Amino acid sequence: MKEKYYITTAITYANAKPHIGHAYEEIATDVLARWRRVTGYDVQFATGSDEHSSNVEARARELNQPPQEYCDRMAEVFQNTWQALNVSYDQFIRTSDKRHHQAAKEIVRRVQAAGDIYPGHYEGWYCNSCENYYIETELKDGLCPTHGIKAVWLSEENYFFRLSRFARPLLEHIAKHPEFIQPVSRYNEVMNIINSGLKDISISRASTQWGIPFPDDPEHIIYVWFEALINYLSAIGFPDDMETFNRFWPADIHVIGKDISRFHCIIWPAMLMAAGLDLPKQVFGHGFIHLKGEKISKTRGNVLDPLELVRAYGVDPFRYVLLASGNFAGDRDFSEEEMVERYNSDLANDMGNLLNRTLTMVEKYCEGRVPKPPEAKDLTVMSDLSMMPELQWRMPEIWEELEKSTPQDMTLRKTAVNLYSMFDQAMEKMDFSGALAIVWNLVKQANKYIEESSPWSLFKQGKKIEGHDYDHVNLVMYNLLEVLRLVALYIHPFMPGTTPRILAQMGYAPEQKFEFPEDSYWGRLPSGQKIAKGEPLFPRIERDKVLKP
Repeated sequence: MKEKYYITTAITYANAKPHIGHAYEEIATDVLARWRRVTGYDVQFATGSDEHSSNVEARARELNQPPQEYCDRMAEVFQNTWQALNVSYDQFIRTSDKRHHQAAKEIVRRVQAAGDIYPGHYEGWYCNSCENYYIETELKDGLCPTHGIKAVWLSEENYFFRLSRFARPLLEHIAKHPEFIQPVSRYNEVMNIINSGLKDISISRASTQWGIPFPDDPEHIIYVWFEALINYLSAIGFPDDMETFNRFWPADIHVIGKDISRFHCIIWPAMLMAAGLDLPKQVFGHGFIHLKGEKISKTRGNVLDPLELVRAYGVDPFRYVLLASGNFAGDRDFSEEEMVERYNSDLANDMGNLLNRTLTMVEKYCEGRVPKPPEAKDLTVMSDLSMMPELQWRMPEIWEELEKSTPQDMTLRKTAVNLYSMFDQAMEKMDFSGALAIVWNLVKQANKYIEESSPWSLFKQGKKIEGHDYDHVNLVMYNLLEVLRLVALYIHPFMPGTTPRILAQMGYAPEQKFEFPEDSYWGRLPSGQKIAKGEPLFPRIERDKVLKP
C-alpha cells in the first residue's frame, strides 16, 4: 500500500469571492499535492469554504438572501475558481455540510466529556471581520491589528474551552516535534504567545442563529473559529467513516496564512489533545501577497481577481509567476509588470525557445525523430549508472574520460543527474521559487549548451565523437531532448497543462504516465519517437498592449 499524504489549505470565508491571496495558498498547496502524487504517495488534498460566520450572515442579509442559499452560491464560485486555476483538490468541505455538523458536535462532546468545556461570562474587545477577541494591548489605537477596523466591546454568556490547561502539553509537544510549526518565524511567534500565558477562550455565541447548534444547548451556536478548524477532520470522514479517517489522519501538513497561526498552532492542537486525537504533523504559515507594497484585504478593498490574470496570460503562466519569485514563508509583492516580465524572460525566451529551437534542429538534422544515443561502452556504462544515482560517482575514471571528449555534454548531464534530490529537498521545505530556480538552471544551461556545441556546425562538418563512429550532432540532439523531457516532468506540479503539450511535441502519447524518481533518471527518452513540433508554447507579450494604466 502506498504511503498516505494528507494536505489541507485553510478554508475560505464565504463573505466574498476569492482574490489573488487565496489563489496563492491554493496553488502552492496544489503544487505540493501534485508532487507527492507523482512521487508515489496516496494523497488526500482538502480545501473548502468557511460558512458559519457573522460576516457571512451579514452579507447574505445585504443581498436579501437566506444564509444557506448565499453560501451555496459562494461555494460554487470557489469551486469554479479553483477548477479554473487547475487546483486538484480531492475534498471540498463546506462547514454547512451535514457531515461537518456531525464532526463538530462530536468534538465538542468529547472535549466536554474530558472536562475541558464549562459555562461562563465573557467581556472583551471583538473584531467583527476576523471574528476574534483581542486584549486591549493587542489593539492599535482601538483598531484590529489584522483588519484595521474598530473593535467593539462584547459581553455575553458563553461556553469556554480550558485552553490554559494545555500550555505545558503544547510546549512539550513542540519540544519533541520542532518541525510542527514552520517556518521558524511562525515558530517564534507561537512560542512567545504560549510563554506569555494562555487564557481560556469562548467557544459559543448566543447572539446569532447561523451556525452549528451547541450540543444539548440550542440557545448557543459553536463559535466559528472552534468549529471551522474541525473541517480537517470532517473532510476525511470523521466521525462516520473512521476507516478513511484512520487511513489519512493525522494531517501531514496544514498550509495556512500567517495571520491565523495562533488558531492552528495553539487552539487546534489543544482541541485535539482534549478530544483524544493525534495532532497534525506540521503547520506551515506562509507569508502574504502584497500589491504595490500593500497587504491584500477584502475589508480595505485592495484585491485582485486571479481569473482576470488567467484570462490575460493563461493559467499555467499565472501559476508559474505566482510561485517563481519570493519566499513562500515570507511576504512578497506582486504586480502585472512582474507577470509580463517573467512570462517573457522565463517562459517565452528560456523554455519556449529551447523547445522550439531543439525540435526545429531535430527535424533538420535527425529526420524528425529522437536519435539513438551512443552505444560506445563508456557512454553506455554512464547511461546505465544514471539509473542508479547512488552509484554514479563511484567510477570517476568514466566521467574523466567523457569530460575529455565531450565536456559540454558532461556539464549538462551532471546538472540533470542532481536535479531530483535538489528539487525534492526544495519542495520538502515549501521553497517553491527555489525548486523552479533549480529547473530553470537546467533550462538555461541547455540554451547555453546549444551555443557552445554549435550543432549546425557539427551537422555541416559531419563530425564524429572523438574515438567513436557516432555523429556528434545526434548526441547533442538527444541530450537536448532529454533535458526537455526532464523539464516537462519537473514543471508538472506547477504547470500541469504545459507538461503534456511539451511531451506531445516530443512524440509521447497523451496517456503516458510518469513516476519519480524512476522517470527522472537520465536516458529514459526512447529513441525513434517521431516529434511533432507545434505552435510556440508562450508567444511573447507586448507589454504596452496588456498592462493596465
